[in-house]
Amino acid sequence: MSRNLGGNDMKKILLVDDDQDMMMLTGRWLKKEYEVATAGSGQEALDYLKSDKPDLVLLDFMMPEMDGPATLKAIRENADTSELPVYFLTGAEDAESMEKVKELNPQGFLPKSLGKKGLMAALEEHFV
Repeated sequence: MSRNLGGNDMKKILLVDDDQDMMMLTGRWLKKEYEVATAGSGQEALDYLKSDKPDLVLLDFMMPEMDGPATLKAIRENADTSELPVYFLTGAEDAESMEKVKELNPQGFLPKSLGKKGLMAALEEHFV
C-alpha cells in the first residue's frame, strides 16, 4: 500500500495517484525534501489516514472507482482528517472541474504540468 521514501524528521506527504509511473516520478522528486507515503487509490488513502496523519495530501483528481473529489469529501467528513491540507495534483485544469470541488475546500490545484520545479516551489510556499 504505502512506502516511506524519506527520513523521519521531514514533513510527511501522502501522494495519491492511480498512475504508478506518475507516482514513482513525483515520489522521487519529493523524497529529497519530504517523507513520502503513497496510495494507489482513494480507498487506500483513506485506509492510510486511519492510522497515520501526513502534513499534506497530494491527491490525483481523476482516478477509477473513488476519484479525487470523492476522496476529499470523505477526508473532510471525518473529524480526524477534516482539517488536513489537501491539494489536487491533476491533469484536469479546466475551470469546471475546479468549480465542482470548491465546497470541499481543497488548499488548491497543482497542475501536473508544473513539473518538478513548480511542484517543489508550491510545496515550499505551503510549508513556509
